[in-house]
Amino acid sequence: MSVRDTPFVQDATTGRRVTRWWLSYLLVLLVFILGVPGMVGAIFLRTWKVTAGTPTAQLQEALTFGAGLVGLFFWVWLYERRSFASLGFRRPGRGVLTLIVGIVAGIVLNSIPTVFLWTTGVYERVSPPAGSTAGLAAITTLLPILLFVLVQSGTEETLTRGFMLQSSAVALPGWLAVLLPAVVFTLFHGVATKPLPFGSILFFALLVTFVALRQGALWIAIGIHTGWNFAMGNLYGISVSGLPPHTASAIFLERSEGAPGWLTGGTFGTEASLPADLLLGVAAVIAFFFYRSWDSKRGHHALESSKN
Repeated sequence: MSVRDTPFVQDATTGRRVTRWWLSYLLVLLVFILGVPGMVGAIFLRTWKVTAGTPTAQLQEALTFGAGLVGLFFWVWLYERRSFASLGFRRPGRGVLTLIVGIVAGIVLNSIPTVFLWTTGVYERVSPPAGSTAGLAAITTLLPILLFVLVQSGTEETLTRGFMLQSSAVALPGWLAVLLPAVVFTLFHGVATKPLPFGSILFFALLVTFVALRQGALWIAIGIHTGWNFAMGNLYGISVSGLPPHTASAIFLERSEGAPGWLTGGTFGTEASLPADLLLGVAAVIAFFFYRSWDSKRGHHALESSKN
């Protein structure tokens, strides 16, 4: 069966109309990423000045991203005339449980290359920078930060793996509907000329795409994204996608002196390292085969049902 026939994509057809695939890309870029969040960010810049990397800055980032998500809600509701749940949020009770599973999976996934680099001496633990908190003193701060990261990561997943993927899969061949939003998501991170981070973010996008298609929802995908970013920035104190390091973290790791950038990820963070590329590449392939196996069984059951 095709990607178009998956329950996740078919949810896009439950409204009065489906946004054309090319229009969904323009809306995401110009309205839900640059437009609405840009206006909110401009207001914050004038009225609520924060220091980059602080918990307050992470809250501000969550609110800015969340504004884009609200914009998407109104578009889906008023133009497409379908429920917001159809973007990948069916069965919210069970969804919250799978979200938690996804967060744990994302933390574990990020910890594999990070701990490997730490134990091999490529990363080293350092004292918290001035003005930062770590260890037990950071615990009460980290819990709300996890929610901030959830909003930010959830918005990215809903815009790309939800809205863009669904709109694309209704109109385009399956392989293109999967690849195109993943590439666009990767380019959003400003890594067009950086091979290692381009590869890792693309592999990550494909991984969570196949997870979402298999689950029929975004819960696990959002959880993985949240856990990955939270672990890197707030458990290990490493830069996330080249952004300023956070000031609240369980521990702080830095690159050992003389360690090559292709191995450490350099200033971009762990996801720009070769170990992260290899891990996410393997994870994406595994997710693809799990999805294909499920899809083949689904097609077989549909064929058997049509014969009866």
